[in-house]
Amino acid sequence: MTTKILYSFTLMSLSIVYIFNFICIITSFNSQLFQYPGFSILGVLSVLLYSLVLIICAIKRDLFFFFLPFIILAFPNVINDFLPSFMMGPVMESRVASFSYITHIDIFLIYGLCILKNHKIQNLTILNLSDFLIFVPIISLFFIATVILSISNDLLSLFAIGNYQIRYIFLFILYLLQIKLNISDFRNIIYGLSFSLFFLLIESSFFTLANGRDHLISGTLAANVFANITAAITLFFVFINPKQYKFPKLYFQSIKLFTIIIGFLILILNGTRMAMLSFFLSGLIYYLITSFKVKNIIQFLTRMFGYGFLFFILILISLQFDKFRSIITIFFDLINFNIKLNEDTASLFARLHMYKVSLNMILENWIIGIGPGRWNFLKYDYGFQTMGTLLTNTLLDPHSDYLSYISQYGIFGLVMISFILIKPALKYLKNPRDLTSYFGLIPFTLLISGLTNSNTLKHQVFAIISMIIFIVHQNFLISKSDRFIDK
Repeated sequence: MTTKILYSFTLMSLSIVYIFNFICIITSFNSQLFQYPGFSILGVLSVLLYSLVLIICAIKRDLFFFFLPFIILAFPNVINDFLPSFMMGPVMESRVASFSYITHIDIFLIYGLCILKNHKIQNLTILNLSDFLIFVPIISLFFIATVILSISNDLLSLFAIGNYQIRYIFLFILYLLQIKLNISDFRNIIYGLSFSLFFLLIESSFFTLANGRDHLISGTLAANVFANITAAITLFFVFINPKQYKFPKLYFQSIKLFTIIIGFLILILNGTRMAMLSFFLSGLIYYLITSFKVKNIIQFLTRMFGYGFLFFILILISLQFDKFRSIITIFFDLINFNIKLNEDTASLFARLHMYKVSLNMILENWIIGIGPGRWNFLKYDYGFQTMGTLLTNTLLDPHSDYLSYISQYGIFGLVMISFILIKPALKYLKNPRDLTSYFGLIPFTLLISGLTNSNTLKHQVFAIISMIIFIVHQNFLISKSDRFIDK
């Protein structure tokens, strides 16, 4: 009964959000910020590929969970050019970008709920659902308050394109209430994550060469966030236990090695220092929380030397590049209070200025925030200034997941951070070898890189984290004996 009530309330709230977005599309037609990017060759190709995926999923529904990570993380964002969009910054900005009122991720997730409708609503207790029974009404209240307090149609439309976080998490809550994953679904999701990294390597290679960049950058995920999510997924494959998910051992070991190589190659060619730091720091923490939970000294020594050798090699490779060696220099400059503006520290100074802008937003709007989707548009009202070529009038973000949520959601941002990132990370830290909780390694790693990047402001990354929330809460539906297998 509790499950049905929560399902109905979440579905109703989600429907209201979509209706609101549709109304904003109609009312923003005359705004100079309204856009319909329209036709492009890449857009047409992406539509054809997207349609093919939908057809395959309809014919063989078991493959839906293989394509799920690919569609929400790696699929070319150019497909959304065929959907009504709104500019994320003032017209006077150079390279101002637009974002669609509804995305290909919305469509795919709704499609999934439809083709998997034969799954009955799960019977979960109030204790299981307590967090959701609190979260959904609170965020629904935030949505209503933000709409009521918006003072212009443009601010309403900015909120409409920025409320993807609310839409995605509500959709995955419906997935949790409706769908129980089996072991084959888990394997397909993991295969899908591996395929997504491979696809992103190909996509980013073409994009980098076509645009003459000197480091690897993705047309879908840009630079820093691309590296940060890659670091998290790569680490996921480093420590994964194939027995846990009943993978064919030799077959999966080749996929695992292939994925780790691809992931580390992306990290090296991309050059984002915080991504590499989060990779090693999160890996060290995993090692510390699991190494002393072994059956005997032989298993402990095997793990110590095995992981120690692997990370020694990876660190050695990283230190061959000036970009990563500069981490050590910056660290010692910071502790000696001798930090100066130079090529290595330029991004740090830029971040400090954007942190100041976010803090100004928080101080003036600490209850309800400025509203999702509005940070870039409103930054000029909160002390943003250009800094030569370092910071220009272009699309920017808070460069911190923590400041991003609090500046946009106010005190409701604390609820979002706790539910979206901290809760699955804590589940992972508590039971790192649990079939479901292990996926929390990804948001845990992003919590580290999120100190200097707004990872989940990228709608694809937020969708991946929402999917992980759906996965880690499958522990309500899967018996403990099926979730734990000792190495």
